[in-house]
Amino acid sequence: MRKLLSIIILIITGLTFKSCAVIKTESKPVTKVIQIENADKNKLYVKANDWMVSAFNNAESVVQFTDKESGTITGKYLLGTVTDASQYGAANRVFAIINIQVKDGASKITVTPESFQYAKGNLYTLYTEEKANSDVNALIVSFENAMVEETTDDW
Repeated sequence: MRKLLSIIILIITGLTFKSCAVIKTESKPVTKVIQIENADKNKLYVKANDWMVSAFNNAESVVQFTDKESGTITGKYLLGTVTDASQYGAANRVFAIINIQVKDGASKITVTPESFQYAKGNLYTLYTEEKANSDVNALIVSFENAMVEETTDDW
């Protein structure tokens, strides 16, 4: 009876691990250029900087470089957590580098997520490539909305 129970447990364990394929994502930059009629570089820089501050709402997301003269803002953004911290190790997090460049009449955002591995079909996998792609696209849409939104200086 004990042998039978051991064999059943081994078969179930083997099937469980077989169904979890390890996936390695690629680091593909996504770029979007937004044309904004009659907008000067300084105004666009302020808008981009404001967007960066509001989008980076996690302590692990940081603005790393800003240069108003060149119209460049770069930061490291926390996309998500692949696995939580446990007794077996630290949490596995995925970051993306966001680079924004502005000039008179246009702004450009480039989001480059880092490559990561996850176990597809694993109960403990919290973040997948599909979710990362969705989050990158949502960031770009959010940036585009912030850049084309009219602002008023009335305060």
